[in-house]
Amino acid sequence: MPLENRSLSKALALIEALAANPRPLTAVQLSHTLKLTRPTVYRILKTLTQHGFVTREEGEASYRLSFKMLDLGQRVLERTDLLDVARPAIRKLGTYCHETVHLAVPEDGRMVYLDKLEGSGPFCTNSRLGRSVPMHCTSLGKAVLAFWPVHKTRAVLMRHGMSKQTSRTIVTLPTMERELARVRRQGYAMDDVEFEEGVRCVGAPIFDHRGTPIAAISVSAPLSRMPLARAHQVGVMVRGGAAGISQAMGWVAGAGKIPATVIPVHSVESPAGRPMDFGRPPVPRKRPERAPRHIKEVIGRR
Repeated sequence: MPLENRSLSKALALIEALAANPRPLTAVQLSHTLKLTRPTVYRILKTLTQHGFVTREEGEASYRLSFKMLDLGQRVLERTDLLDVARPAIRKLGTYCHETVHLAVPEDGRMVYLDKLEGSGPFCTNSRLGRSVPMHCTSLGKAVLAFWPVHKTRAVLMRHGMSKQTSRTIVTLPTMERELARVRRQGYAMDDVEFEEGVRCVGAPIFDHRGTPIAAISVSAPLSRMPLARAHQVGVMVRGGAAGISQAMGWVAGAGKIPATVIPVHSVESPAGRPMDFGRPPVPRKRPERAPRHIKEVIGRR
């Protein structure tokens, strides 16, 4: 195992401390938070300021992260093919459902929001791009967990635990395994007020050309606008949208990841009575031994 670069680790810890606080912090506050000496903190701040990663508040002795961090993050997003492929489906879901739509990828046993489209109603989620959420109590996370190899799913659940977020959160492994089996049968997952009080979400997995779940999309709404019957209708829409994204990423139905009982999403009607149009499910065909050259690797692969 390579030796840790302590100076770099301290600098990264300082950046994370600034990012975690809504207000600028002074060197003294950073020193107490990070358990570092003030001279060390000042040296790190000076270097980060010189390189444009940290800005000192004008007329103040406090520091904050600069917009250079936002620029770097945006560059990462722009180079992610998944975003370009998923956005049309996200817009369609938003148009038909009028609710908040999320795209997230698995990262270190959690789901990280990669894109978001707010709904047209007054409801507003606490999500933000880059935020990570648990897998066991979100429809995004359960959609991915259900199609991972069993040993990987169990390892993640054992390592991160299943903390109780609401009175409905699933906190035992046997119950979770039954829940994930249901997700595999219907092709979409449901967060039935398990992560946030008063909110119900449905999500479906996105597969790459190898049939590996690399991301998920979901629709979230307050219970008043998402009763169970509607949640299952929206689940079919989300499943269809995710299947379209998966196909664009090189996935084929022959991978056997989505149940054979998938309802043709082109026959589903929107609340306004218009036919949904997420494209027909991929036609089963023999998978090539090697992926086409134009398909690129995407983040989130494990």
